[in-house]
Amino acid sequence: MSHPHTPPRPLPVTIGCAVLLAAGLFNIVYTFTGAYSPYGLLYSAFHTLLTVIVFAAISGIWGMEKWGVYLFTGLLLAKFGLDLYTGAFNYWELLLLLPALAFWTYVGRMK
Repeated sequence: MSHPHTPPRPLPVTIGCAVLLAAGLFNIVYTFTGAYSPYGLLYSAFHTLLTVIVFAAISGIWGMEKWGVYLFTGLLLAKFGLDLYTGAFNYWELLLLLPALAFWTYVGRMK
């Protein structure tokens, strides 16, 4: 049940949040496999920290708060920047733009 002042959450926002939470949890566990070790110790630390902060952004988006979309977008750009800087960028990461687009589509309905 939502708060009386919370707008209803559209299905694309719900799906985007759920998929990102699951992918984020997988990604944190995947970090501990050593898969990111070629990019340096600090890459794994920063990458995991960004992922944890993304969880806060998703929490805001789940609650239909505009700040969550702004934070998510900023963190997405930070992630792309980190990955480009360290040579860890993969074109599959561009799929993260899909939930971002869904969130921005509904940002006008958020509080």
